Amino acid sequence: MMTCACWIRKTLRFLLIAAAIISLLAPTPLIAQNPPDPDLDATRPTRFNASVSGGSGLIQAVSPDTLRHGQAVVGASVTNFDRDPGDIDIFAYSFQGAVGLGKRAEFFARVMPWMRANSAHQDPERFPIPPLDLFVDTYPSSALRPEPYFMFVPTLPYKTYNPENLTETGAFSSSSGDNAFGFKLNFLSEDRGNAIGIGVRGFIEIPTEIPLYNAPYPAFRNVNGASGEVNFGGDFLFGRKWKASEFLANIGYRQTGNPYRGLRIQMVDSSQSDPARFLVGSPENVPLDLSNELRFSTGWSVPLFHYYKAYWWLVAEFNHTRYVGSHTPTERLVHPAEVSLGIQSNFPWYKSVAVGAAWQLLLNNAGKGKERTTSLQTGDGRGDINFSELFDASLSAEVKDYLQSRGATFTEDSSKVFSTNNPAFDQWRNIPINPALIQSEGHTNILAFITWRIGKRQ
Repeated sequence: MMTCACWIRKTLRFLLIAAAIISLLAPTPLIAQNPPDPDLDATRPTRFNASVSGGSGLIQAVSPDTLRHGQAVVGASVTNFDRDPGDIDIFAYSFQGAVGLGKRAEFFARVMPWMRANSAHQDPERFPIPPLDLFVDTYPSSALRPEPYFMFVPTLPYKTYNPENLTETGAFSSSSGDNAFGFKLNFLSEDRGNAIGIGVRGFIEIPTEIPLYNAPYPAFRNVNGASGEVNFGGDFLFGRKWKASEFLANIGYRQTGNPYRGLRIQMVDSSQSDPARFLVGSPENVPLDLSNELRFSTGWSVPLFHYYKAYWWLVAEFNHTRYVGSHTPTERLVHPAEVSLGIQSNFPWYKSVAVGAAWQLLLNNAGKGKERTTSLQTGDGRGDINFSELFDASLSAEVKDYLQSRGATFTEDSSKVFSTNNPAFDQWRNIPINPALIQSEGHTNILAFITWRIGKRQ
């Protein structure tokens, strides 16, 4: 049976080939007629903006059209994305730009010198933060628990904090984001007389944050919890103008790099008091497998009114990410879908610069109000032992010394859990097993962006 990722790759390959054939078979483009209002066409957001995704377009949606040769656009943006589980707010401050190459190509880049993340509703005691050292007792019966062991957001798998330093609004951290580079190619364009616009783009995302695991306060303030791996992907781009408005649609695939640190399992037998016989299995390392992404983006722009020598444009978008492919099971995987609604306009005295702002809403509620429980508990309802250093230093030292003296080993800066059905360890049990309500809130935010168009616009 064809896997989902394989089907997506074959579909994108077919779309690219079809677009190329259509471009070759299309009749000779007609000379584009002069628009009734050159200023209206010159300030059209879909052809003016530098998208934060990479390439000319709207906010996240990308236009299939490319800039003319030598023409350039640069922009600065402040965007905010809410992600679950963990009720994580991501504030991305980025600079992006693009330059036209030849008649149908465009190079684009995005740099993110600062990214800030806030996590308000993680539960690191019931759901440890990766990487995790898991010790599984085989006495008096196997204590191997059903997955998932983790609750993490795929965007920031190593996001952590010390619960003692959690404020009312969560735990903030800041670092640099990733940098993206890529090319866009145009096959069909309404500017050349075609009925629709069709293009493709490819990109690579290079991380700049170095992962730091289970960092104590205040070290976690300087790291957001990114994987530190390179990602790459591509998109099929569609565009269509209707009178003064324009519609964009993108479908793309993002291959996510998998970090090497995830789960490390050691089997132990607590019935053996002899240290040489206590350890019954060698450590098994299971890397963290992050989901790949199937991404959909649609955008729409239309002029609202003309005021003080400038057009004011309505900008609307719908963006959805679907996590696909094999992945490490998580406590709750949420596929984000969000809508954006904003307005932008050019400076009346210098129309090469446009500014805009938008309101954004994440549509997912991540199961808000429902109950969740951890899998790290015995069949009769006793919680396992989370002896990570961030919770209880004395308990952590005691359990770690006990296991280490009997041959167990640990990885550096990991979360640590001892799963056992043996009542002899009841005094150490600390993982809560009572149901807790899922919280997911604060999913509205404001985006802001400014764009400078360099070179002749007509």
